Amino acid sequence: MEETNSAGSAKFGFSKPNTAETNQKDNTQSPVEETPNTEFTQDTKEDNNSHNLEYTDERTISISLVKNFSLYRRANDKVLPKKKDYIGGSVSASRILSSNKDEVEAYFPTIIGLSVNDKDFVMRVKQYLNNIRIGVDEMGITFNISFVYHRKADYFEVVRREEEIEAQYRKANHQDLSKLKEAIKDKITKINILESGKHKIGYPVNVDEYLMYRHCLLYADIAKDIKLINSDPSIRFYFKDDQKEAEKLRKYRTEVNKAKANYVACLADDVLFESIYTRYLVLNNLPVVAGLLETSLDKEIKLDKFSAENAVKFNEMFNNKDSKLIGSIELLIAHGELQRSQFNQNISTSDGQFIGANITDAVAWFKQPDNKSVVDTFFNKLKNI
Repeated sequence: MEETNSAGSAKFGFSKPNTAETNQKDNTQSPVEETPNTEFTQDTKEDNNSHNLEYTDERTISISLVKNFSLYRRANDKVLPKKKDYIGGSVSASRILSSNKDEVEAYFPTIIGLSVNDKDFVMRVKQYLNNIRIGVDEMGITFNISFVYHRKADYFEVVRREEEIEAQYRKANHQDLSKLKEAIKDKITKINILESGKHKIGYPVNVDEYLMYRHCLLYADIAKDIKLINSDPSIRFYFKDDQKEAEKLRKYRTEVNKAKANYVACLADDVLFESIYTRYLVLNNLPVVAGLLETSLDKEIKLDKFSAENAVKFNEMFNNKDSKLIGSIELLIAHGELQRSQFNQNISTSDGQFIGANITDAVAWFKQPDNKSVVDTFFNKLKNI
């Protein structure tokens, strides 16, 4: 259960939060140790008048319950009251949200109805943050986090930074739970810093719901990646950015449609088909030599299924200008003419000559004019196999 606190117990700070006092079990966020100094560029590569006009980014995020229902509830679901749980206050989240003086002074006068100069301002802000209580039932809850930017150019800059954060997160090892949690913690820290600077360049359409989103972003019991749902019993909710999920789905559907067309084109090129099928076998740790001896119909069925279920990877293979060469190198490895190390991706000849540290290096080696005679020898061997 997320740690809660009363209005009088937490230290409210417009400065550095006391990290030594933070005993929150939050695995997804560490306290921001100093007021974020987020500077947004006022220049844009595109000299367009529309970039200087006001722009509204319409977005919503949803919080849903993790449905770990008991057998009793499942059996009596129709007669029992609907399940409901609550997102409460958090020492860690409150300290982080209150650590940026400029942001607090920008948003909270509207929420609590007091000016920043009022003697009760700090106390009322502290009460607001410490007494958060958000009910979430089986239908979930949605927050309007739309944001009005004074200049569209600033919106583009924020999106660029969000994409950088997301790209770095995708590079993390998602198979290792501890590394995944570290990556999420880093991602949430960076997103919070980015969000905490946005008051300089615009304002939320709904300040209350926007701040509830910021609180949920820092709340430990909400999974920021669905992979964490079944790995931590303390997770009671999960987090979903509705617009980003819709955009991911749209992009995926685009890739699926491209894959359908690419598969048909692949069927018309026998060499390309065999090369991509070879790579498919390698990717799935299937025996290459035996796989290539399958009937044409079997190979077509399997590659068709692969292109539908792994559209992005299939399109990457199809669009790679070196796909045929990669297939030949993999075939040489399968027949023992080249060797791939058991413990890394190093590729060498059967007599130990180093070719490259990975398939990309091997492709470069095969393309070097100085290696043409050796490469021709390899390709002649393939013809005779």
